[in-house]
Amino acid sequence: MAATKRSYIFKTIIVGDGAVGKTSLVMMFTEQKFQNQYIMTIGSNFALKLIPAEILSASGKEYPDVRLQLWDLAGQPHFRAVRHPFYKGASGIIYVYDVTRPETLEHLNGWREEILKQVPPTTPAILLANKVDLKNERKVSTKEGQDFVAKLGARDYFETSAKDGVNVNAGFQVLARAIVDALPPED
Repeated sequence: MAATKRSYIFKTIIVGDGAVGKTSLVMMFTEQKFQNQYIMTIGSNFALKLIPAEILSASGKEYPDVRLQLWDLAGQPHFRAVRHPFYKGASGIIYVYDVTRPETLEHLNGWREEILKQVPPTTPAILLANKVDLKNERKVSTKEGQDFVAKLGARDYFETSAKDGVNVNAGFQVLARAIVDALPPED
């Protein structure tokens, strides 16, 4: 009898201020599309993406198939009360800021405080510095972003462009591996 192939589904929340590119990152990751027109997220958007074991295991360690349930949460302050229920049960966190707007990086401290009321501080997280394609408008350096990783308890940092697809897949894949690695050992 052949062994059953293991697979997991993990709830992942994508957070950050409004207009940092959360929805665009999810769309690039799930559909390989970029939409130029900004459409504000009302409450949340949901997407599901399978990352096959073969892709995750390319690093040398064996991984199962992973489906990420991606909850893209509205970033505007007036949606704060609506966001809280979405944090509960999250297996992974993606913090996103816009490299052209320094305040979006600083505001991630508040996002972390809000999230930690619902999820353990050990929940795997990554930090995405988005809109790196806007080189002439950049105001947050790579070093400033990297220095923020520890403040957020994040595992890794990626400079991304939802428009060009730069590092989008890599970030989500690293988070998927981190979530699997954080699972309790099986008997």
